[in-house]
Amino acid sequence: MSASSLQLTVLGSGTAVPVADRFAAGYLVTAGERRLMVDCGPGTLRRLAQAGVTLAQLDAVLLTHYHTDHCADLAALLFALRSPHFAGRAPMHVFGAPGLLRLVEKLTEAWPWLLPRGYELALHELAPGPFIAAGIDVTAVPIRHTAQSLGYRVAHAGRSIAFSGDADECDELVELARGTDVFVCEAATPDGQKIDGHLTPSLTARYAARAGTKRLVLTHFYPECEDHDLKAQAATQFAGDIVLAHDLMTVPVGRG
Repeated sequence: MSASSLQLTVLGSGTAVPVADRFAAGYLVTAGERRLMVDCGPGTLRRLAQAGVTLAQLDAVLLTHYHTDHCADLAALLFALRSPHFAGRAPMHVFGAPGLLRLVEKLTEAWPWLLPRGYELALHELAPGPFIAAGIDVTAVPIRHTAQSLGYRVAHAGRSIAFSGDADECDELVELARGTDVFVCEAATPDGQKIDGHLTPSLTARYAARAGTKRLVLTHFYPECEDHDLKAQAATQFAGDIVLAHDLMTVPVGRG
């Protein structure tokens, strides 16, 4: 991959409800030689390995919020990084809304063996706005789901990807995804079956259309989505490219 390339790999396109072929939420962003994860739900570290990326190559993790299906593998990550395999690696940076320090404090209180050993752990609690993660430009935008929910817009070499995390109806999604090359947005249940705190394909597509994103990647599918044409539902509101996420799919974003 060239230094100007930006690529998305879906590590988990599912939810808290276990299904055979979808792990919980997680995404890998590769920007040249830098790699960051957006969310790390249970199982996503194994997907990362299946994608050919070792923890030695992972630079940072961005957490959209602290529901377990988006961050449970943080504990697994901290434990794995204590292995001598990763001793002396570059610092691991973890970013999230206020509450991140308390989360890690409670994890290490319950499991003292998660405390860093042989590497440096850098925790960053974020306010909305721009910041740098692993040398990559990122902007955090508050999203309606929990009090600590953030969406992320990742930009590199003139390309951009937006991640909603879990989301309910809110105009901040338009701000988050405006003019992006790819908008990764949840569509948890089919049209007509909306649940509180989440979106459906047509609702997600309306925000994508308003934002003027080029490609919409629908993700975070509950089992209710099976046997429904989610792409057709979204296409009623969005004329651009629509992709249904599945685990380990890659979406090139850069110039190659």
